[in-house]
Amino acid sequence: MFSKSADNLARIVLKCFFIFVFFIISTYSNATEKKNHWEKKTNTVSGQTIFFHAWGGAKNINSYIKWASDEVKKRYNITVKHVKVSDTANVVARILSEKNVKKDNNGAVDLVWINGENFSVMKKNNMLLSENWIRDLPNSKYLDFENNLSLLNDFGVPTEGMEMPWGVSQLNFYYDSKYIKSPPKSAFELKDYIIKNKGRFTFPQPPDFTGTSFLKQILIELIDDKSLLKSEYVDNKHKNALGPLWKWLNQTTPYLWREGKNYPPNYLALTELVAEREIDIAMAFNIAHASNAISEGKLPNTVRSYIHKDGTLANVHFLAIPYNSGKKTAAKIFVNFLISPEAQLKKQDKTFWGDPSVVSVAKLDKNWKNKFSILPRGIATLSNEELTMKLEEPHPSWVKAIEEGWIEKYGSNN
Repeated sequence: MFSKSADNLARIVLKCFFIFVFFIISTYSNATEKKNHWEKKTNTVSGQTIFFHAWGGAKNINSYIKWASDEVKKRYNITVKHVKVSDTANVVARILSEKNVKKDNNGAVDLVWINGENFSVMKKNNMLLSENWIRDLPNSKYLDFENNLSLLNDFGVPTEGMEMPWGVSQLNFYYDSKYIKSPPKSAFELKDYIIKNKGRFTFPQPPDFTGTSFLKQILIELIDDKSLLKSEYVDNKHKNALGPLWKWLNQTTPYLWREGKNYPPNYLALTELVAEREIDIAMAFNIAHASNAISEGKLPNTVRSYIHKDGTLANVHFLAIPYNSGKKTAAKIFVNFLISPEAQLKKQDKTFWGDPSVVSVAKLDKNWKNKFSILPRGIATLSNEELTMKLEEPHPSWVKAIEEGWIEKYGSNN
């Protein structure tokens, strides 16, 4: 009886062994097949040119994109033309006009840097490569889609694999600690500061991205029912919800820089105003911006960053391929490189860009983990612990209501 039981146990063990071996071989075979399939793709697009439409207002970001473009040229013989844009909405409008005249192939845009309202418009109008293409890219394995849902939602709108996460941004403020010891850390404190220090604060003129983001920050802090911001804006239903924002602006606008009759065009102009001591406090969406400006000699080394005590607006920015791109495969290869540990490390390095990475360090090998861990943050860059308080973006539809309302009420003097 003992011998018979031993025989049965041996059969079970042997069967489990064969199943395990089959699993290992199948997994290796699938991985090899995927690798070969990807390599075949890269060979078919050698010599192609893609047009990458991306904001071109910052030299460091432009330099980073050039570096990435040069690398893809060397490795895959793909030429990337950076089309520098000032407003991504214009790119969206161009793709929409192509769709309206049924130009469904070989469109002008092969890849676009995008998020928020622009993504929402493109998704709603079926202007994106709709297949779940982001999971097909080999380097997508470094992104933790399962545990970081912000990578799959763009301002609350599910991405459904139509755009690839590229970086993380969070609104942060900065000031010169030589002159200010305790900066205002809430909408209420900021209002008091503005009134007591006339002409020492301003923000970029909406619809500039940072300017509009600042208005959203104030609205989120003041609105009574924050759950309203998660739903699509409907004028007859949500118009009154904007009341606290307009009240705050009514109280502060006369005390702004140039009495609120002129506004800087973007966040880079704010840096110049701080450097020239025209204003006390400025803002940016890049957490390393102040550190970068100090390194470049544009700000004194006494400048420091901070966020509001209940958090600040945070979001992910993405890369999307229009539905009518004629170079979809070449665009995917470029995106795959941009999310590689190598490219993400360089992007997070403050000496190049300082934009936080979307790759999960936990998914990297020991060598890459070490490289990320020793990256210098910069003298004015907040730590990850200091940046834990994050506010969710409102539904993209609120942007139009905020911008149009601000222009109507406060923009006529500009």
